[in-house]
Amino acid sequence: MYIEDSQEAERLKREAIAWVVRITSGTATEDDAARLAEWRAEGPAHEDAYREAVRLWKITGPALKAGAARSRPMLSRRRFLGGAAAGASLAAGASFASYLGLLPSLNAAFADYATARGQQRQVTLDDGSTVDLDGGSSLSVTFSANARSVTLHEGAALFAVAHDPSRPFAVEAAQGRTVGRGTTFAVRHGAGDVEVECLEGTVQVECVSEARLSAGDSILYSGQGLGAISPGSPDEMAAWRRGLLVFRDRSLDDVVLDINRHRKGRVVIASNRLGARRVSGVFHLDRPDEIIAHLEASLQLSASRVGGGVVLLY
Repeated sequence: MYIEDSQEAERLKREAIAWVVRITSGTATEDDAARLAEWRAEGPAHEDAYREAVRLWKITGPALKAGAARSRPMLSRRRFLGGAAAGASLAAGASFASYLGLLPSLNAAFADYATARGQQRQVTLDDGSTVDLDGGSSLSVTFSANARSVTLHEGAALFAVAHDPSRPFAVEAAQGRTVGRGTTFAVRHGAGDVEVECLEGTVQVECVSEARLSAGDSILYSGQGLGAISPGSPDEMAAWRRGLLVFRDRSLDDVVLDINRHRKGRVVIASNRLGARRVSGVFHLDRPDEIIAHLEASLQLSASRVGGGVVLLY
């Protein structure tokens, strides 16, 4: 029995490494991404094997880059992956496919939980907390006996935090973190900042300085620190859960970022000057092309569709 178990574990390890090779190869397809999701869902052993392969990939990636500047031999990513071709061209290919929404981003491929563009899902964490992930989002989880920490790599999420008096619940996003106990709050990556909305209870937001939000409050932060607290209504927060995008005096860059999380292809802004234009409005997520038409009319922009779902705004 032990031998059989060992052989099964080794088989899953090889398959998991092969999947990591495939998804980062630059030649993977949307069908590959779907089949990987099915493989991971076959059972806990499959998921554990995949996470271990991802962990090793994360270790060997930085080591490979560092080794380029040193002459001594080292374990290469090529050897680790059993002879698979590796290098910048493959990563660039995978990144470009992710850019167009054909494949998950590398963050999504290596995260504990992720959603494809236009997909939303709810996950329940080990402590009983639930997370609603918006489209194009990825999340990693690190729980210990003393702390609960998650990282929102990209996208947006709503956290309904289970109360635990001995372990605060912290969400890392870009340069800041949000901490709460037994509360509900939403975090969203913007084009150059992060937005935190408190729907229930209180949360503490930390980025250079600190601020405490109560239900209905929201705040933006960036590398320069925290913005001002804005009062509002919890019922209107995290509107993407209701199939809406709501913007109040937000940049066109922010609007396009959210559009790109909900449609395949890519909306591209021709210049930084245009990206700074301000937008207000309520839009339907399931009709992203109508949003583009609205932007053309309201901001007097032109849109060129160049194939592959790519739209250039200028």
